[in-house]
Amino acid sequence: MANKGGARKLKRLAAPRFWSVERKTFKWVVKPRPGPHPLRLAIPLLLVVRDILRLANTASEAKKVIHRRKILVDGRPRWDPKFPVGIMDVISIPEMGKHYRITSDPYKVLKLVEIPEGDADHKISKVIRKTTYIRGRIQITTHDGKNFLLDQGSGIERCRVGDSIHIALPSFEVRDVFPLRGGAPVLVVGGKRAGYVGFVEKIADLIEIRDLKDPGLMYRALAKNVIVLGVKEPVVRT
Repeated sequence: MANKGGARKLKRLAAPRFWSVERKTFKWVVKPRPGPHPLRLAIPLLLVVRDILRLANTASEAKKVIHRRKILVDGRPRWDPKFPVGIMDVISIPEMGKHYRITSDPYKVLKLVEIPEGDADHKISKVIRKTTYIRGRIQITTHDGKNFLLDQGSGIERCRVGDSIHIALPSFEVRDVFPLRGGAPVLVVGGKRAGYVGFVEKIADLIEIRDLKDPGLMYRALAKNVIVLGVKEPVVRT
Protein backbone atom coordinates (compact mmCIF):
# COMPACT_ATOMS: atom_id res chain seq x y z
CA MET A 1 0.00 0.00 0.00
CA ALA A 2 1.13 3.54 -0.70
CA ASN A 3 1.84 5.96 2.10
CA LYS A 4 -1.29 7.75 3.18
CA GLY A 5 0.41 10.97 4.26
CA GLY A 6 -0.85 13.39 6.87
CA ALA A 7 -4.50 13.72 7.78
CA ARG A 8 -6.39 16.54 6.11
CA LYS A 9 -8.76 17.01 9.02
CA LEU A 10 -8.20 18.15 12.59
CA LYS A 11 -10.44 17.55 15.57
CA ARG A 12 -10.92 20.40 17.99
CA LEU A 13 -9.81 18.27 20.93
CA ALA A 14 -6.50 17.63 19.17
CA ALA A 15 -5.93 21.25 18.12
CA PRO A 16 -3.13 23.24 19.80
CA ARG A 17 -4.29 24.46 23.21
CA PHE A 18 -3.64 28.12 22.43
CA TRP A 19 -6.20 28.23 19.61
CA SER A 20 -9.22 30.29 20.66
CA VAL A 21 -11.86 27.71 19.78
CA GLU A 22 -14.51 25.93 21.82
CA ARG A 23 -13.48 22.32 22.23
CA LYS A 24 -16.79 20.51 22.67
CA THR A 25 -19.29 22.61 20.71
CA PHE A 26 -18.26 21.18 17.34
CA LYS A 27 -16.12 18.23 16.32
CA TRP A 28 -13.85 19.64 13.60
CA VAL A 29 -11.71 22.74 13.17
CA VAL A 30 -9.84 24.12 10.16
CA LYS A 31 -6.35 22.65 9.81
CA PRO A 32 -3.55 24.89 8.50
CA ARG A 33 -1.97 23.97 5.21
CA PRO A 34 1.75 23.16 5.16
CA GLY A 35 3.49 26.50 5.03
CA PRO A 36 6.04 28.77 6.67
CA HIS A 37 5.17 27.73 10.25
CA PRO A 38 4.61 24.29 11.83
CA LEU A 39 1.19 23.32 13.18
CA ARG A 40 2.27 23.59 16.81
CA LEU A 41 3.37 27.22 16.31
CA ALA A 42 0.79 28.47 13.82
CA ILE A 43 -2.77 29.75 13.64
CA PRO A 44 -4.83 29.36 10.44
CA LEU A 45 -5.88 32.71 9.00
CA LEU A 46 -9.57 31.76 9.27
CA LEU A 47 -9.30 31.49 13.07
CA VAL A 48 -7.53 34.84 13.26
CA VAL A 49 -10.38 36.51 11.37
CA ARG A 50 -13.25 34.73 13.11
CA ASP A 51 -12.14 33.86 16.66
CA ILE A 52 -9.46 36.43 17.49
CA LEU A 53 -10.33 39.59 15.57
CA ARG A 54 -14.08 38.80 15.56
CA LEU A 55 -14.55 40.05 12.01
CA ALA A 56 -16.97 37.21 11.26
CA ASN A 57 -19.35 34.96 13.16
CA THR A 58 -19.04 31.78 11.10
CA ALA A 59 -16.40 30.03 9.01
CA SER A 60 -18.40 30.83 5.87
CA GLU A 61 -18.36 34.55 6.65
CA ALA A 62 -14.65 34.45 7.50
CA LYS A 63 -13.88 32.79 4.15
CA LYS A 64 -15.74 35.55 2.31
CA VAL A 65 -13.71 38.19 4.16
CA ILE A 66 -10.42 36.44 3.35
CA HIS A 67 -11.34 35.78 -0.30
CA ARG A 68 -11.73 39.52 -0.84
CA ARG A 69 -7.92 39.69 -0.52
CA LYS A 70 -8.13 42.55 1.96
CA ILE A 71 -6.16 40.71 4.67
CA LEU A 72 -2.42 41.20 4.31
CA VAL A 73 0.24 38.99 5.89
CA ASP A 74 3.71 40.54 5.83
CA GLY A 75 2.42 43.18 3.44
CA ARG A 76 1.05 40.75 0.85
CA PRO A 77 -2.59 39.65 0.37
CA ARG A 78 -3.44 36.13 1.47
CA TRP A 79 -6.70 34.58 0.31
CA ASP A 80 -6.30 31.03 1.63
CA PRO A 81 -8.34 30.55 4.86
CA LYS A 82 -5.93 27.77 5.87
CA PHE A 83 -2.77 29.84 5.46
CA PRO A 84 -0.67 29.45 8.65
CA VAL A 85 0.50 32.61 10.41
CA GLY A 86 3.06 32.48 13.21
CA ILE A 87 5.57 34.28 15.38
CA MET A 88 6.64 37.77 14.16
CA ASP A 89 4.21 37.79 11.21
CA VAL A 90 2.48 41.13 10.56
CA ILE A 91 -1.26 41.06 9.79
CA SER A 92 -2.71 44.21 8.25
CA ILE A 93 -6.26 45.26 7.36
CA PRO A 94 -5.80 48.50 5.38
CA GLU A 95 -9.54 49.25 5.04
CA MET A 96 -9.83 49.33 8.85
CA GLY A 97 -6.44 50.92 9.46
CA LYS A 98 -5.53 48.04 11.78
CA HIS A 99 -2.18 46.30 12.06
CA TYR A 100 -1.12 43.42 14.31
CA ARG A 101 2.07 41.53 15.04
CA ILE A 102 2.04 37.94 16.26
CA THR A 103 4.29 37.55 19.27
CA SER A 104 4.93 35.09 22.07
CA ASP A 105 2.87 34.72 25.23
CA PRO A 106 3.56 32.64 28.38
CA TYR A 107 -0.02 31.32 28.50
CA LYS A 108 -1.43 31.44 24.98
CA VAL A 109 1.88 30.61 23.21
CA LEU A 110 0.97 33.07 20.45
CA LYS A 111 -0.97 36.33 20.67
CA LEU A 112 -1.78 39.30 18.47
CA VAL A 113 -0.46 42.71 19.53
CA GLU A 114 -1.89 45.79 17.82
CA ILE A 115 0.83 48.01 16.39
CA PRO A 116 0.81 51.46 14.71
CA GLU A 117 0.99 51.72 10.94
CA GLY A 118 4.61 52.84 11.10
CA ASP A 119 5.61 49.52 12.68
CA ALA A 120 3.84 47.41 10.06
CA ASP A 121 6.39 47.99 7.30
CA HIS A 122 9.08 45.78 8.80
CA LYS A 123 9.58 42.52 10.68
CA ILE A 124 12.29 40.39 12.24
CA SER A 125 13.14 36.86 11.17
CA LYS A 126 15.51 34.46 12.88
CA VAL A 127 18.20 32.73 10.81
CA ILE A 128 17.90 28.95 11.22
CA ARG A 129 20.09 27.75 8.31
CA LYS A 130 23.00 29.09 6.29
CA THR A 131 24.51 27.43 3.21
CA THR A 132 26.87 28.31 0.37
CA TYR A 133 25.15 28.56 -3.00
CA ILE A 134 26.63 28.53 -6.50
CA ARG A 135 29.31 31.10 -7.35
CA GLY A 136 29.99 31.73 -3.69
CA ARG A 137 26.63 33.27 -2.92
CA ILE A 138 25.20 32.69 0.54
CA GLN A 139 21.67 31.41 1.13
CA ILE A 140 20.02 31.87 4.50
CA THR A 141 16.73 30.40 5.66
CA THR A 142 14.63 32.03 8.37
CA HIS A 143 12.16 30.65 10.90
CA ASP A 144 9.19 31.85 8.82
CA GLY A 145 10.13 29.82 5.75
CA LYS A 146 11.82 32.58 3.76
CA ASN A 147 15.05 32.15 1.79
CA PHE A 148 17.47 34.94 0.88
CA LEU A 149 20.40 34.86 -1.54
CA LEU A 150 23.17 37.21 -0.43
CA ASP A 151 26.21 38.40 -2.34
CA GLN A 152 29.69 38.40 -0.88
CA GLY A 153 30.67 41.84 0.37
CA SER A 154 27.16 42.97 1.25
CA GLY A 155 27.87 42.63 4.96
CA ILE A 156 24.62 40.74 5.49
CA GLU A 157 26.28 37.43 4.55
CA ARG A 158 28.25 37.54 7.82
CA CYS A 159 25.15 36.62 9.80
CA ARG A 160 25.20 33.31 11.63
CA VAL A 161 22.59 30.77 12.64
CA GLY A 162 20.79 32.19 15.67
CA ASP A 163 21.12 35.82 14.54
CA SER A 164 18.14 37.81 13.26
CA ILE A 165 17.64 39.86 10.12
CA HIS A 166 15.58 43.04 9.85
CA ILE A 167 13.30 42.83 6.79
CA ALA A 168 11.37 45.58 4.99
CA LEU A 169 7.77 44.78 4.02
CA PRO A 170 6.40 43.98 1.51
CA SER A 171 9.63 44.06 -0.52
CA PHE A 172 11.45 41.58 1.78
CA GLU A 173 14.64 43.57 1.44
CA VAL A 174 17.14 42.80 4.20
CA ARG A 175 17.89 46.01 6.08
CA ASP A 176 20.26 44.86 8.79
CA VAL A 177 21.58 41.95 10.84
CA PHE A 178 21.09 41.65 14.60
CA PRO A 179 23.74 39.27 15.99
CA LEU A 180 23.10 37.08 19.03
CA ARG A 181 25.67 38.43 21.50
CA GLY A 182 26.00 40.00 24.92
CA GLY A 183 23.78 43.03 25.46
CA ALA A 184 21.41 42.21 22.59
CA PRO A 185 17.66 42.48 23.29
CA VAL A 186 15.87 39.16 22.79
CA LEU A 187 12.33 37.79 22.91
CA VAL A 188 11.82 34.39 24.52
CA VAL A 189 9.42 32.31 22.41
CA GLY A 190 9.45 29.01 24.29
CA GLY A 191 9.67 27.56 27.78
CA LYS A 192 8.45 29.01 31.07
CA ARG A 193 9.59 32.53 30.17
CA ALA A 194 7.89 32.67 26.77
CA GLY A 195 6.80 36.21 26.00
CA TYR A 196 9.51 37.84 28.13
CA VAL A 197 11.87 40.42 26.64
CA GLY A 198 15.33 40.97 28.08
CA PHE A 199 19.00 41.57 27.37
CA VAL A 200 21.58 38.83 26.89
CA GLU A 201 24.01 38.66 29.80
CA LYS A 202 25.91 35.49 28.94
CA ILE A 203 25.88 32.91 26.15
CA ALA A 204 26.73 29.32 27.14
CA ASP A 205 24.78 26.05 26.95
CA LEU A 206 21.86 28.19 28.12
CA ILE A 207 21.51 31.90 27.42
CA GLU A 208 21.31 34.05 30.55
CA ILE A 209 18.92 36.98 30.15
CA ARG A 210 18.24 40.06 32.29
CA ASP A 211 14.58 41.07 32.09
CA LEU A 212 13.76 44.35 30.34
CA LYS A 213 11.01 45.44 32.76
CA ASP A 214 12.58 44.07 35.95
CA PRO A 215 16.40 44.38 35.81
CA GLY A 216 16.65 42.33 39.01
CA LEU A 217 15.08 39.32 37.33
CA MET A 218 17.46 36.87 35.62
CA TYR A 219 16.43 33.73 33.75
CA ARG A 220 17.78 31.24 31.22
CA ALA A 221 16.56 30.04 27.86
CA LEU A 222 17.67 27.69 25.11
CA ALA A 223 19.20 29.34 22.06
CA LYS A 224 16.43 27.89 19.88
CA ASN A 225 13.84 29.69 22.03
CA VAL A 226 15.10 33.25 21.61
CA ILE A 227 14.80 35.78 18.78
CA VAL A 228 17.11 38.80 18.69
CA LEU A 229 15.08 42.03 18.45
CA GLY A 230 17.81 44.57 17.75
CA VAL A 231 21.36 45.68 18.49
CA LYS A 232 20.91 47.63 21.73
CA GLU A 233 17.15 48.23 21.87
CA PRO A 234 14.18 46.30 20.38
CA VAL A 235 13.16 47.65 16.97
CA VAL A 236 9.71 46.00 17.05
CA ARG A 237 6.93 46.25 19.57
CA THR A 238 6.03 43.00 21.35
